[in-house]
Amino acid sequence: MMSRVLETLPVGYRFDPTDEELIHYLKLKKGGMDSQVGIIPEVDLCKWEQWQLPELSVIKTDDPEWFFFSHPDYKYSKGSRSNMATKAGYWKPTSQDREIKYGKNREVIGSKKTLVFYEGRAPTALKTSWVIQEYRPHIAALPNHELLQHTSREFDLNYEKFRFGRL
Repeated sequence: MMSRVLETLPVGYRFDPTDEELIHYLKLKKGGMDSQVGIIPEVDLCKWEQWQLPELSVIKTDDPEWFFFSHPDYKYSKGSRSNMATKAGYWKPTSQDREIKYGKNREVIGSKKTLVFYEGRAPTALKTSWVIQEYRPHIAALPNHELLQHTSREFDLNYEKFRFGRL
């Protein structure tokens, strides 16, 4: 269904959301409103190599940018340390989290982290040109939205179990 919609779009159409809009899409996804975010597929980033990810995108484009939702994979069942390894290499954070601000008050609504793919295993891995930006919302600061008022408190507490990546 989504592919038929994309085929009817005029020439020049491009999906190019801002950081604030990406946090909004993440909140929609977490709120169970999959029909609102059908253009962004859910993918396990650790089960696919970076060169396979573009073909999993709903939007078929020559632009070198794709969007995915992904559940975090943790190294330890009770830990908070993410496992970002694939068979061919691993995603390594390259910077501190950067704040995403919204509105006139410039309130922090989320953060993003940049990760680079290294082929092979440390310490001999080779840095590639593949980059992913990981987005995480800060629940308390997100603006209320009519569509999102149905989200339960229990669901909000587990918000970190979904992450959003821009590849």
